[in-house]
Amino acid sequence: AVSVTFSKFDASAVFARLRNNLRACRDKEELYVNCVKAMAHLCIQPVEIDREFLWFDVDDKFQSTRNRFIRDAFMAGRDAYDQLENTQHGDAQRKHRSSVRTALRTMVVYGRQMRLARPDDESLIWDGDLRWHHSDKHEPSCEEFGWLIDYLANAHIDDEAKGDALLVLSAMGGLGSSTKQLSYIKSLIRCMGSGRPHRVRHTALRAVCEAREELASITSASMSQDVDLAGLMHALSRAIYTAVCPNGDHTGPDAPFHNKRDLWYTKLIGVLTLNSEWLRHLTQDVHVNRCISLVDVCPINGELGDRYFKYHHLVTLSRIKSSGKDLPFNPSQEKWRRFIADAWAYTFWNDFTDMLPDLVAVTRLNLIASHGDIPREWLTNLAENVDQMCREGRSDLDGRIAKPKIDAALSSMQGLYAELSHMIEQRNTSTGASGS
Repeated sequence: AVSVTFSKFDASAVFARLRNNLRACRDKEELYVNCVKAMAHLCIQPVEIDREFLWFDVDDKFQSTRNRFIRDAFMAGRDAYDQLENTQHGDAQRKHRSSVRTALRTMVVYGRQMRLARPDDESLIWDGDLRWHHSDKHEPSCEEFGWLIDYLANAHIDDEAKGDALLVLSAMGGLGSSTKQLSYIKSLIRCMGSGRPHRVRHTALRAVCEAREELASITSASMSQDVDLAGLMHALSRAIYTAVCPNGDHTGPDAPFHNKRDLWYTKLIGVLTLNSEWLRHLTQDVHVNRCISLVDVCPINGELGDRYFKYHHLVTLSRIKSSGKDLPFNPSQEKWRRFIADAWAYTFWNDFTDMLPDLVAVTRLNLIASHGDIPREWLTNLAENVDQMCREGRSDLDGRIAKPKIDAALSSMQGLYAELSHMIEQRNTSTGASGS
């Protein structure tokens, strides 16, 4: 173990020296591991470190060893928590409680693929990846996260510890074991409350998003009989809304539009709308209005993250509309047309196959509502993008996507392309007749 005493010193100089030592011990596994762990330990201290020293983009050794760092920190936290639970002595409890916090803080430092991070780095909330596997390549079971769910439920841990625990729990990708599930959901609801700092609310939202498939399939049969599932869904729906829309006028991470926060939020809502019971709660709890309001604040020509958001956003509204819910907006408005054009221009098969029929549906909604009042250039560009996706779908795709999914998406897109081609032909015929 590496021990460092912190007083007034140039932390960046120490960090730079550790970086230099890494190059000398690349082929000495344990020395390399200890050196990186010393750097991670420095990252969790209240000292200044030049950001450029945190990067490992040219160090493939870090990439291949990163899983071990995450796993070792997780195991250290679990062991410290076990000791905490099995001791009654006050001094020993304080020691083990501190060890749990140190392990979680250290684990979070390894949350970025190409670099170390300071624990409170905002990018960890939406871009962090703390998934890990055992030395035999098997992923941890949800039961292995049980201690951390218990830790999060402890009313005595502060917001910093809650944020760290939630980031680590995001790697579970679910709601935990059947015995811990209810406790975890209740903790997530509390952590998304309006009185929590944004880091806690947003890390809780990220954890909920990572469990969205499991949440969408939740039923009364999957919960214990004494659980009021409708009440739990309502409370969670309200908490999700509060996580992105706290009371008051906010900027920064709580600004009206935050592309990564709202991308995760929209992906979550889109999956939950596939469950009719969830859809009922979401439409009652102002999520529809929230989704529509995001159109007014999302940049039209934004970065890639904004385009991903637009795609998921349109899919979510399509699913809400298909349920028979009236949408309180005019789908023929130009801003919706620009959303649709952007989504088709930047869509591709791998990530969006399951959602392509929904994008087709919301595109048709705009076409119908526009009553033919659509610019010819928009129609032509849209037809070209739809045709491009059809041609790619008819190619091999290297077996990366199941054929039934491809066939379903192709069928919907080919129908849309035929409609667009007919509209363009009618427009050309009409123009030719008027000019003759």
